[in-house]
Formats: sequence, C-alpha cells, structure tokens
Amino acid sequence: MGQPKMHNRQTSRWPVAILSGLLSMMIIGVVFGYYHITPFGNHNLLISDMGGQYLSFFTAYRHAILAHSFQAYSFSQSIGGNALPNIAYYLLSPFNLLILFFPAAHLPTALSLLIIVKIGAIGISMTWFLQTHFNTRHWSTAIFGTAFSCCGFVALNYFTVMWLDALIWLPLVIMGLDRLIATGHGGQFFGWFWLSIVTNYYLGYMTGLFVGYYFIYQLFETKPAGECIWQTIRTQSTLIWHFILTTLLCGLSTMFLLIPTGLGMLTTAKTAVKPSSYLPVLQIGWKTLSQLGIGAANFTTRLAHAPTLFTSTLVLLLAGCFFVHPQLSRAHKWHGFGLLLALFLSMAIRTLDTIWHMFQTPAGFPYRNAFFFSFALIMMAFEAWQAGPRQVAPVWKWGLPIGLMVALILGWWGQRGGHHPLATSTLLLSLAAVILTASCLFLTAKRWQVLGLTGITALELGLNSKLMMAHSPFGNQAKYVAAYRIEDRQMRSVSDPDGQLYRVESRNTLINQAYNASSHYRNYNDPLLFNFHDISYYSSTFANQTRLMLKSLGLFSKNARRVSSEGLNPVTDLLLAIKYDVQLNANGQATINPRSQNGLGFAVPNAFTQVKLRQNSALINQERIFQSLQPSATAYFGQAVRLADHVSYDATAPTFPYRHTIKLRVTRTGYLYYNDTLGQSKFTTMRVNGHLVPTKFNANGDIVLRSLGYFDKGSLVTLTVKRTSASLGTHVHLASLDQAKFNSIKHRLRASRFVPTYHVAGLHTIVSGPVTATRQQRWCYIAIPADQGWAATVNGAKVRTRTVIGGMLAVPIHAGHNHIRLIYHVPGLKLGALISLLSWLSFLTWTIWNRRRLRDTAN
Repeated sequence: MGQPKMHNRQTSRWPVAILSGLLSMMIIGVVFGYYHITPFGNHNLLISDMGGQYLSFFTAYRHAILAHSFQAYSFSQSIGGNALPNIAYYLLSPFNLLILFFPAAHLPTALSLLIIVKIGAIGISMTWFLQTHFNTRHWSTAIFGTAFSCCGFVALNYFTVMWLDALIWLPLVIMGLDRLIATGHGGQFFGWFWLSIVTNYYLGYMTGLFVGYYFIYQLFETKPAGECIWQTIRTQSTLIWHFILTTLLCGLSTMFLLIPTGLGMLTTAKTAVKPSSYLPVLQIGWKTLSQLGIGAANFTTRLAHAPTLFTSTLVLLLAGCFFVHPQLSRAHKWHGFGLLLALFLSMAIRTLDTIWHMFQTPAGFPYRNAFFFSFALIMMAFEAWQAGPRQVAPVWKWGLPIGLMVALILGWWGQRGGHHPLATSTLLLSLAAVILTASCLFLTAKRWQVLGLTGITALELGLNSKLMMAHSPFGNQAKYVAAYRIEDRQMRSVSDPDGQLYRVESRNTLINQAYNASSHYRNYNDPLLFNFHDISYYSSTFANQTRLMLKSLGLFSKNARRVSSEGLNPVTDLLLAIKYDVQLNANGQATINPRSQNGLGFAVPNAFTQVKLRQNSALINQERIFQSLQPSATAYFGQAVRLADHVSYDATAPTFPYRHTIKLRVTRTGYLYYNDTLGQSKFTTMRVNGHLVPTKFNANGDIVLRSLGYFDKGSLVTLTVKRTSASLGTHVHLASLDQAKFNSIKHRLRASRFVPTYHVAGLHTIVSGPVTATRQQRWCYIAIPADQGWAATVNGAKVRTRTVIGGMLAVPIHAGHNHIRLIYHVPGLKLGALISLLSWLSFLTWTIWNRRRLRDTAN
C-alpha cells in the first residue's frame, strides 16, 4: 500500500473498471438466474426486511416523486410520524431513481435489478481505486474489484439494498483521502465522503471511523525510518490539520440531514442504553475462521453469524504473501498488520463493536462493519499481486495454502456445536478452492495464470453467493403483480381522495399469497404500499412514545419497531379516527363498512388533558378517558363476574402449562374484553363457548386487548385460555363495554367533531378544519401524535399545543367556532440547513485560499 502515487491521466482506466462491473453483474445475475429470481424467473425478493419494509418504502417513495407530493410527514407511518429519518436511512441513494421506470406492481423486479446494478458499481469503484492507488492499468485489477463487490458481506446482505451504497462510495472516499495526503487538495475526499454520509448516514458514520483508521495508518507509512510517531505528528501537522478540518466541515455540511434525522431518531427506542453492550467481551471464536471459506452462512443465519470475512481464496493467499514477501519492508508489513488488527478488534471486542454500530447493539444482521476488513485485505492482496507472489520463499508456497486449509478445518469444527453447523460438503468445496487457487497462483504457466485465476475466483464468488442465498423463502412475482393491481384499485376508494384525513382498518390482504408461507409477512407497511392510512407500521425509525401509547390503549406491539391494528375496539376507533374497515375481494369490489364517523378529533374538557395512562392496562385507560369526557357514577366497562375457574396442568406444554376454564357472568350489554396486563396468556388457542377466538397476529405471551364477542347483560360465558400462571389474580381484566353508554357519549362528541383536510406545501404538511365547542370544551383533541414539529393556529392566532393521553395532540380552543390550522415543520431542518450552507461556504473559501497558497509556494 504505502503512499499512493498520482496516476497518469493520459491512459484511460475505464475499460478495466467496466470489466469488473460487468463481471460482478454477471456473477450475481447467474446466481439470480439459478434461483429464478426476477427478471430471470418468477421468484422475487419478498423476503426478510426486503418484503416487510423496503418494498413498501420504495413504493411510497416512487408514488411521492411521481405524484409530486414528497412529504416530510407521513400519515401512513402508523398514525403519523416524521418521515425524514425513514427517507434518510433507506431512500436517498441516486441509484434508487431506477425504480421510476417500473410500474408499482413490478417494483420487486426493479429492486432485483437495482441490487445487480449496485453490485456492478461496487466492482467499478473498487477497481478504479486500486488502479489509482497502485498506478496500474493491468486487466487483472478487475479480479480484485470483483472480489470486493461479491465479498461475504454483500453475498449475505444483498437484499439490504441501502447498505450496498456504502461499498460503492468507500473506495472513492479513500481515493479522495489519498489525494488529500499526496497533494493537500481535499475536494474529492470532501465530495465522496459527503455523498457516503447523505446516501446512508448509518454506514456513512462507519465510513468516517474507517477514514480515521486509514489516515493513522498512512501517518505511520509516511513516517521516516527511526523517527518516532510524535515527531511525525509535528512534521505532518499541516496535513493533519487539513484532514481534520476537511472531515469536520464535511460532517457539518450534512447537518441539513443529520440534525433532523438525529432528532427524529431520539424519539425511537434506540436511545435505550444497555450497559452489557459496552462490556469488553470477546464475542467471536474459532467458528469465525469458517467465514474465510465458501458458504459459511446463509439466509437462516442472517440474524446471528460470525463476521462475513470472505473475499475469495485468491485474496486470502495473496494477503498471506503480503506478510512474507521479500520485496516489501518489515515496517510496511507491520503497518498493514496493525490496520487489519484494529479492524478485526473492532468486531471482536463488544465495546468497540457497539461504538462502530452507532453505540447500539444491532438487532440482527451483526458485524455490519465487516466489509472494511475485506477492503483492507484486498488492498494488501493486490499489492502482493503486483510485487509477484511467486517471489515468496518456496516454503510459503506450500505453507500458506496448508495454513489456510487448517484454519478452514478449525472454523468448520467450531461451527459443529452451533444451531446451524457447517456442512462437510461446504468445507470440502472451500478446501478444493484453496488447492485450485494455490496451484494456479504458484505453479501454472504465467500466460494462463490471469485467465485461470479469473475463472476460479469468479466461480468461487458465484458459488459463495449461491450458498449464502440458500433457504431464502422467495416470493412469487406473477402472483404479486396480479394481487397488487387488484388491491391497489380497491384501496384507492379509501385513500383520502377528497383530501380528508382519516384512517381505515384493512381486515385482510390479497398480496400475502405472493409471499412464501415461511416468510410470515404481517402487512405492517401496507399503508405505505397502497397509499392509505392505518395503524400498523414496522420500521427502525418508529417513534416510541406513539408506540407505547397505542400499546397502552390495547394494540399489539411485538417489539420496539412494530405496532399492529390488532386490539382495536370501538373506543380506539373513536380515539384514532378509524372511519372504515375494508374487506378486500379477489373478484369484484371491496366491502367497505363504517366504523367511527366522529372525524379526526373532537372538543374535550380540561379533565381529558389530565388523563394519565397506566402501562399495558387498556381497559383501565379507556375507562379513565371516558370518565374524563363525561363523568359517570357507573363504569363504562362493567367487570364480568367470575363464577368459577377450573385449572388443569399440562406438563407437555412448558410455556403455557396451565389450562383455565373460566365461567363468567356478563354485567353489561356490549362487547366483552380480555386484557392480560402481564402477558401470560396464549391467544391462538383461546376459546369462548367452545369457539376459537380469531386473531391476525400471534400475540402469545404478549399484551393485546382481545375481544371475546358481543353479549347481553346476564349472559353466561365459558372462556378457555392457557396461561403461564395457575392464578388469574388481579392482572387479568375481564369487562364489557356498555354499548348504550358508549353510543351516548359518541353521539354527544359528534356535535364538536373535527373533520379536517390536509395537503402538502413544499416540505410542509398542513392540516386544517373547523370545530365548534361549548364553554366546557376548552381543548380540541386531534388524533395525530404529539410532535414538536407541529405549529398550530386557531382563527389565525398562534397557540401552544399539548400532549394528551400519553402521546396525542390537543389544541386550545374557545366556545363557538374555531378554525384550526396545523403546519408541520421538520424539527431541526432550518438549523441543519443553515449549518450545512455555512460549512459548504467555509470549505469552498478555505479550498480557494489553500490552492492559492500551494500555487504561490510552488512558484
């Protein structure tokens, strides 16, 4: 590696870089063809987060651009939320514009092609970097660019489409840094690093850490022999200052995105700190060595696996040659070893690994920084290739392949005790690759060497990708196209065509037939997919206050990233503005039934703003809300009388061993509800009077408000439920909503309902409409999550909003007519934009001054 050399501009490097890109796309294309993945077959990538999140986000992104309504606030993110964190994390790559050329129903095909194109772009940028860094035009450079584009990280995370951009920009960022070190000009480094952060700030953050590692490495490389590092720091103080200032200004110039995104992410559950994540624990073992070979992971291990270090056997053998090559200095080898060791420890030690992952332990898909190790390894391998691998001592020509085979065997042995042991056939393939590659590298005639190594490496990379895609539950593209078109047409009638703002409950779906049964698609993001407003949502950017509030009202939330409409009842229909429910039909039209007609909100008294929700206690919370709206001596929810509870024990069911048969007498005419506030019940086998209680989600062992059916006062009910506890205790609430009292309060509130319209003006979302209130009704409750971005006016005068019932919005009003206008400004956007503008101007001014200074110095 060493100090990079400036390239000769008279010779084009494009043919070699393009060759690498084409070779990379050919390899992944062949693998896609093998699995019949669209456009090479009828399978699609409706798997994991691609099917559960990314497809929905990209579909909404496409609709926003083509409909010219790019909203910074989305009412399709559950009951509403700041869309910028979602956009910043998933959607800002310029490559994503490819999807505009495809109809919405064919976006799975567009995403497959997008992955292929991005992998090709990785090969191009890596090859271009290697040619520039090592001042070469040799066609063999394409092999190493391809090795990076199809490395283990890409092969396993290929469907995590937004991460691939980081690998495209990384070689260009380091190329820009090389130029800064060599010439003092930081424009290229600034530009590529800026693009890396903006297109995916998460891996852009990691790229920033790697840039620091690489710069320190280069300081050691430029240190004269015998000089201590502190002397080098003093003599290179100008360079260090240029690097720090350029990096700082580049980071600040992205504040238009990072500040609002950061403020948005602070509202999620990601702010929770786990002390165990910072313990200096060694978190990898012998099984990590298996990742040096082919197919050491696959779809079933994507959430938990060792670091994906695979880069091809050729790269590994040449990296070994780097450390034993007679033409490379001892100091240079130690510097390279130090860089690799630092990168390896950043994965091996939990404290460092947590810091690399933005101070949070990844929830699945671990070691997202593994490709930096692959990048550095390829650099060293390529330098050994240029120096001539056959010049190493004969003992190493045998020792390196044998050592690699021993490491692979140890890794295979380390995997044996895990949940997914590595197949012996996979080990044998890796050992065969070592023998073939070593033979070609050290023994084959030179005129056939490059061709032979290209073929072996391409075959190995393709085989690794094929094995890592194994067990993927691919979707059916033809079924998706047909179902999407029908569902999209039927949902358009409830997607607010008149500009009204309300929500719907989608009772079923048609697109699930296009998913593999084992992929367990739960339709969390269908509102984004079909442009309507619901409750369900699944994203890493979900505001936790909104999720916890919905959970406390009885809705099912599996984890910190998801909420569903499971658990809705007439009370939450009223509070969350569920206007319709929709039953889709494969033939004909959808069946649309009314739910709540009380608008997006209604006028409420002061008592409503004082209600505090008890965690996970839906029936208690709903009772408190109704009592604040209209106090009543008798409860709105009448407790069912428990007449008997027969408990039997089943030792064969360790999770829910206690079977309760409960005899109840209903005390109100209305819907009867079951609320286990400790989450100790099994809902999928729950029965009422012998009939199975229907459920959309598996909420076993969790908390959700479960409707047991509509019963008249005095009815006797038999409930059968399996639980983890032998006693119901006081934690299981069984009560009926008094239908007559509910109808009375709903009718009373309708006189002051708030039925707004909404539209987009630039980056602002505007919600407005009238509401009429009495003297006792001092606030207008609005079924929109409370967010510091909302600014409100009433009859043209600014007012201060309030957070009510644990996370919703209320606006102060007066008796009579009120016209409410809400405008959403993305928090931190103006400040971030100002900082970015000043940073860009500062860098431009400093760059002009620095160029003049360098020119004057040269003269």
